[in-house]
Amino acid sequence: MTNMPELARRSHTPAPYAPNAIMRWLYRRFFAHIRVDENWSRGVREAASQGVVVYVMRSLSFLDFLCLDFLLKKFGLPLVRFVNDLGLWILEPFGKGERRLSLRRQVPEAEALERTVGDGFSALLFLRRPPKLGTKARRGRELEVDLISTLVAKQRTSSQPILLVPQTFVWSKQAGSATPGLLDLLFGPVQWPGRVRVFFQFLLNYRDAKLRSGEPFDLQAFLEKNPGLSDAEAADKVRYALLRRMERDRAVIIGPLKKTTARIQDEILRSPRVRTQIERYAEEKQIAYSRAETVARKQLQKLCARQSLFVIDLLHRFFTWVWSKMYDGVVLDKEGLERVRDAARDASLVLLPSHKSHIDYLVLSDQLYGHAMMPPLIAAGENLSFWPLGALLRRGGAFFIRRSFHGDSLYPVVVEAYVRKLVAEGFTLEFFLEGGRSRTGKALPPKYGLLSMVVDSATKLNMTKVKLVPISIGYERIIEERSFVHELSGGDKQSENMGGLIKSSSVLRSKWGRLYVQFGEIIDFDEFATNLVERQGSAGATIAEIGERQQRAAVRALAHKVMYSINEVTVVTPAALVATALLSHRKRGMTRASLLNACETLMQTLEKMNARVAHQLRVGDGRIRQDTIDEALSLFLDARLIVAHDTGPEPIYTIDSERRIALEYYQNTIIHFFVPRALVAASLLVDKEQWVDLSRLNDRVQQLSRLFKHEFIFRTDAAFDEIFDDTVREMAADEEIELQDGRAQATEGVTRQRLQRYAVMLQTFFESYLLALRGAEIVLDGPIPKKDWYKRTLALGQQMYLAGEIERRESLSKLKLETALKALQDYRLVQLTDDDVLERGDGVQGVDDLHALEPKLTGFLR
Repeated sequence: MTNMPELARRSHTPAPYAPNAIMRWLYRRFFAHIRVDENWSRGVREAASQGVVVYVMRSLSFLDFLCLDFLLKKFGLPLVRFVNDLGLWILEPFGKGERRLSLRRQVPEAEALERTVGDGFSALLFLRRPPKLGTKARRGRELEVDLISTLVAKQRTSSQPILLVPQTFVWSKQAGSATPGLLDLLFGPVQWPGRVRVFFQFLLNYRDAKLRSGEPFDLQAFLEKNPGLSDAEAADKVRYALLRRMERDRAVIIGPLKKTTARIQDEILRSPRVRTQIERYAEEKQIAYSRAETVARKQLQKLCARQSLFVIDLLHRFFTWVWSKMYDGVVLDKEGLERVRDAARDASLVLLPSHKSHIDYLVLSDQLYGHAMMPPLIAAGENLSFWPLGALLRRGGAFFIRRSFHGDSLYPVVVEAYVRKLVAEGFTLEFFLEGGRSRTGKALPPKYGLLSMVVDSATKLNMTKVKLVPISIGYERIIEERSFVHELSGGDKQSENMGGLIKSSSVLRSKWGRLYVQFGEIIDFDEFATNLVERQGSAGATIAEIGERQQRAAVRALAHKVMYSINEVTVVTPAALVATALLSHRKRGMTRASLLNACETLMQTLEKMNARVAHQLRVGDGRIRQDTIDEALSLFLDARLIVAHDTGPEPIYTIDSERRIALEYYQNTIIHFFVPRALVAASLLVDKEQWVDLSRLNDRVQQLSRLFKHEFIFRTDAAFDEIFDDTVREMAADEEIELQDGRAQATEGVTRQRLQRYAVMLQTFFESYLLALRGAEIVLDGPIPKKDWYKRTLALGQQMYLAGEIERRESLSKLKLETALKALQDYRLVQLTDDDVLERGDGVQGVDDLHALEPKLTGFLR
């Protein structure tokens, strides 16, 4: 039972703020629209369970106090019973105004705060005041009373922890300018607004206002770790840490301080490295330095983004409507998004999504903005800079880069300087590591150009942390399906234009299933670089200090790590699962029952691999959802990718030979999960002997891995032998193979069918590589342009398909031939000149040499 002295002491603590009728109406009218972080109430509640919560905000604002009071009451959280003097005279809350009106003595703020916290109640502290009007100050003014010191002193004498919880309200859609304008002088800068500016920001943006809560600062734990600090020293460090956290929270939502495009260009052109390259360029072209500088400035003008939050907001409203028309929903990895948000608080982020559609440019930025994060600046190809789309994308955050830097010594230096400038300023970057869209559904081999620039920037910007975020963007159906099939079948790539976009408006009249955005493991560049250098035996050195060859190897290792991480978090969609079941079936058609059984078997394997499976594929008791499979079948039936034959008690599904190449796209989105087992299965089933030595099996799988190194993304965190051993052990655990005395054999019965299914997944690749090997005979007749070689080889493939040498129509793919051609070059069967002409390689003397290699491929096709 509480004693009377305790009750008397607590009675001095004011009651929570009680708004009058007008204020209550204003609360409901305006504050109900504020977008609150989903984790906000849970975080505050957890902090309150550990100690006394003190809410902290940056700039003194009565409006922020009212909004916080409304939300605390709405969510049933600890209410504020103390706040700094808000400058409202007789309207001050918590009895201050009444005492002024009755001319009674005011309780000193420090004493009132100490009493409130000591009684176990919550308070709200503002750390600074807005700058004085007419000044060019970039920061708020310090308060007259240092209340953080009061909390420090109170914590030293109290056993109950005091937790300072940063709160960040964002009323404006502007980050603020590095160069103050007239409005900044009159009403305070955007980031430290005066009362008038706060009022108008609120009226204009209250429907889009956002509240973010930072990580609680445990004052007790801080003092225990720093016992030698005085109260004033501890208060300074605590205040700086809190302001820094709130600055980062604000920047995550609306971005860093903006500089004009002209100012960014001037700063880049003044950098020593760019000036040196301009001088070299002037000497190379025999022109004056001023003319060379003009060339560089024009290149920057074409390159730079002009991001506008106003345009981004309009685009967000438009695309919210578009997604509702096109897709059955956007499935966002919200847990991963919070990890990205946390990473953005202390680092410049580089977002590295997969690239399968032009929708990729739009959906990631739109989802980030819709969840209170500033969209990134996106590297886009110059092919998208046509009017008016280019101007719109540029204001949405795109900067346009040439596909090739060849023949211009100045341009790559300008691009690298711009990338470094963005990283140093704290902007989030986004680019596609694959370079272009994947026409096959598989992840493409990474391109190293932009990543090399990021690595160089991260290495040389010592005060800037850089983190890379692998992201998988997946689709149940792709809107470019028809054009991709055209290109895969040997057709020329069609460049984007406004006419094409107008025609593509028909996509709004179709449903394309669900769209998935998933975030992989965030890569801290400093940690990656340290681990890599240590593995190379150069402990204590940095990437900048190792050799150029080792630096290139580091970029390659980082690129493959990112691509493998993207594959790991790719969602297994119903469409991908159904396509894989259909295409890995050896017979002409599949009954619905056999299709469901195949999907269940594949699902079990994927779940053992910890693959991210679309939630709608499983019901509560673990069974596969048949209605979800039926939805995927309906998508393919509507697209005429498959045919349903109702000739019996259940439908039989077949695939038209001309449509197999389109269906294969969806299988390829998840084939990477099965590739290690498929390589083992193919290597095991090719042998007529029942038992195969593991060493022999290892050699065979390793040869196939080398053959397909341009085709698939393999693990980068382990050597081949370790990966092989892991795969064999997992297959044995799943009873797909048997191991005995250093030998392996395929099991019989149902599990053998699984092995055959894995092996069939590679059939089209073996057939395409066989076709490329036959096509190498064309080169023996003399040099031939690569474009002509593709046409002649595809024509040869059509003959082989009609003759039965090639079984699957999807093997006749131009893109498969491209990767197969790289393998031919690796084995020195052909060589490619700088003019894109194919010639005989030094590894082949005549057609007999090529014929001798064929059994090494045809053996896997039996």
